[in-house]
Amino acid sequence: MYRPVVTIADSNIRYSYTYNQNGNELTWLEESLSDSTWVNFWRGSSSYDSNGNKIEYLFQIWMTDTWASQYRIINTYFDNGSLHSGLEERLTNTGWVNNWKYTYSYDQNGNWITRLDEKRIDDSWVNWIRWTYTYDNNENELTWLKEIWSNDTWVNDSRQTSTYDTVGNCITKLVETLWNNAWVNEGKWTLTYDNVGNMLTEQYETWTADAWVNYWKNIYTYDYLGNVITKQSETRMNNALEYLSKLYYTYDDNRNAIKGEAFDWVNGAWESRVGFFSFSYNSRADYYTISGKVVAITYELIVTNVSDNELSAKTYSLSQNYPNPFNPTTVIQYALPYESNVSISVYNTLGEVVKTFNEGAKQTGSYNVNFNGEGLSSGIYLYSINAVSIDGKQNFQATKKMILIK
Repeated sequence: MYRPVVTIADSNIRYSYTYNQNGNELTWLEESLSDSTWVNFWRGSSSYDSNGNKIEYLFQIWMTDTWASQYRIINTYFDNGSLHSGLEERLTNTGWVNNWKYTYSYDQNGNWITRLDEKRIDDSWVNWIRWTYTYDNNENELTWLKEIWSNDTWVNDSRQTSTYDTVGNCITKLVETLWNNAWVNEGKWTLTYDNVGNMLTEQYETWTADAWVNYWKNIYTYDYLGNVITKQSETRMNNALEYLSKLYYTYDDNRNAIKGEAFDWVNGAWESRVGFFSFSYNSRADYYTISGKVVAITYELIVTNVSDNELSAKTYSLSQNYPNPFNPTTVIQYALPYESNVSISVYNTLGEVVKTFNEGAKQTGSYNVNFNGEGLSSGIYLYSINAVSIDGKQNFQATKKMILIK
């Protein structure tokens, strides 16, 4: 796996990262350039349990030649490795003081279904915000509901409803807010894709005077491997173009984004301006966000000291294939927390099975399946797993999308 180790933004901001032997981030450090010398600004550090779960995060700032702690987050986990709670504490003159607490719950497939935010007030935890999520049979998020705690009861605040096409691409998102005890439109996203699933446009409209009004739109272009090359953003006011910006990305031979440049359209010409980048690496399996005018990233290849199958699986999972897009071979990985009978099927967009892997009984652990798309046409394919524990008490099904490009 690749990990970013040094990032330079606009030649005067530097971010440095260190990792443990399993690729988990241990530290990050931000420095600014002053009189040709890099000066500390702030940093973060993380620690992990034996299962690779992040159990503590500490944030510090540089003050008068020393690091001063500001806040820390302490996490707890369920036995299957899912995040159970996060406790945020602030450092005061009297020591660490509770500030926020976040508690999570999940469905049987590991999807996040509730999040409760509580704030510490006068030595007591007080309900603050509650989020609730629902999913379809393909584990696509259908809705979320945000509630706020008011007068000792939960009150609806806002909600979102999403729709998907036949291959699982999200095509609309509608946000509504509660006003005078009625749900009122607030904003709407409409998304379009090419024939291999790359997002082409992302448009946001606001509900104004009982009508949808265009507000902003993002337009994406890609290279033949599916890497984002440009992102153009347009903002409109009263149906007139108000603001236009553009991001450019370049990549190394391993499909890691190594450079980004940001521009605004000013007086009929592109000018270098600060933009917000989302850099993809590890063939779009991971993302790294940062702002700047010109940003350059250096990566390091980390070879873990244990194989995937030596790590105990915490929950059933089906990972995104790697590489994706692919030509003609790719790897599908899955994980089993219990000994299970496993089968994996690959389908075209017509629902026809093009390949089945009858894995049979597998012990707890992580496994790879090699899929060869030779003889198939370019396009979107779906792969599904069906895993049933040997005792018959657990049944896991999941589907993901992959793209074959020839």
